[in-house]
Order: sequence, then structure tokens, then C-alpha cells
Amino acid sequence: MLQKIKNIIVPIIGAFILSGSCSKQNEANLKDDALELMNTYSIQVSEPSGLAINSEGTNLYTVSDNTNKIYKLSSRGTILKTYNYEGNDLEGVTTFSNNKLLVVEERTKEVVEYDMGSGSYIKHKIDYENTDSNSGLEGITYNFNDNTIFILNEKDPGLLIKLKSDFTILSKVKLDFASDYSGIFYESATNNLWIVSDQSKTINKCNLLGKLIESYPISVIKAEGIAVSNDKIYIVSDAEAKLYIFKKPI
Repeated sequence: MLQKIKNIIVPIIGAFILSGSCSKQNEANLKDDALELMNTYSIQVSEPSGLAINSEGTNLYTVSDNTNKIYKLSSRGTILKTYNYEGNDLEGVTTFSNNKLLVVEERTKEVVEYDMGSGSYIKHKIDYENTDSNSGLEGITYNFNDNTIFILNEKDPGLLIKLKSDFTILSKVKLDFASDYSGIFYESATNNLWIVSDQSKTINKCNLLGKLIESYPISVIKAEGIAVSNDKIYIVSDAEAKLYIFKKPI
């Protein structure tokens, strides 16, 4: 039994912190014009947290930090499938390789590698320091171009953590352009990261080092997940159980 546990829980050790890579929000970064809202849909998921989209841009994935389950959604928020996995304080999701998803469990500081076909999973422990277990891992995204993974620590401190595909830590960058960091998405077309802030009510475009490029105000209550596809930005509201679709700025 001990050997099985060792095989499932993979400790992650070692890292270095890059400080000062993200500057404070300023007038040059913050856009005055709000993003154009294209559509809003109610979704039958209690407290959705985290958002991912498939490569075709046709299906979304989210998790609930209430039911602790994983859901497949249509692009209009209709539940297409509920996966047979029950986690512990799920807060983020991303598509991964070989028909797999990655989800984050905040309080246990684990990344779960979930196989959508077989329902099997492996848990990977992320070993890093944070001051509050309820302000821990909050978002995750996968860079298919170089097989790296980005995860967020929500706040105290806000961190952008980069992992190898074997879940060892490559780097940690302190973020300071928002009050918290509640969702993240890697956009391959631009090779940038999109980070949403629940408390600051902003969508933020950053480079892969976490440097803020542009910031856009939104009026979404408890925005806790973001995905980008072609000309659309998808946001889920934890408090409202709604899917917002904004037009992506040029």
C-alpha cells in the first residue's frame, strides 16, 4: 500500500523565485474601455471555478468547488458530461495530453492528472510555501508548444509557478498587478497568458514571465475561470453560476 501511495503522490521539490517580474498596474496598462460582452449563459454547475477549452473551441471544461466534480460543457454552458471523479476543493482545470485533464486541489496543493477515458488519475504534490491554505492553488493551464504547465497561487503571495511536464518546478514569479489571481489560460496563437482577477475585476494579458501587457476591467462577480479561443474570451462566475463571453480585443 505504501508503495502505491508513493507512485500516486509525486513530491515536487526545488525551485527558485523570480521577484519583480510583474510591475504594478498603471495607466499605460489599464484600458479605459470595457470589453464588449457578446453573450451570457446560466450554467447548471454550482460554484464553477476554473475553465478550459478544447483545441477546436467547441467544448469547455470546468470544476465546482462545491460538488468537487469535473464537468464538460458546450460553448453555451450546457452540461454535456459529468466525470466520475470527486476531488477536494477543486479550483482550476486545463486540457492536457492524451485525452487527459489537469485539475488543481487548493488546500492539499495537488495537481491531479485525470484520464477522461478510463477515469484513472494520479495526484502530484506541489511543494511550495504559502501562508493560507484557502488562498492556495487557484488556476492551471498547459503550454502545448513546450510541454510546460503554469499554475497560480491565489494571493499571500500571488505567484505564477511554472512546472515541467513531470510536475517538477521550473520557476516561481511573484505577481503584484492585482489583488488576487483566480484563473489562467495559455493562448498559443499569441504565446501569452491571460489571467483573471476576482477581487480586482480585471482580465490581464501577460507574457510567459508574468509581465503585465494589458489589463481590461470587467463587471463579473467572482470571476474564477478564463479560456480564450479565436476572437472570444470565456469567463465563469463562481457566485452567479454564469458563463460570460467577451469579444477578444485586437
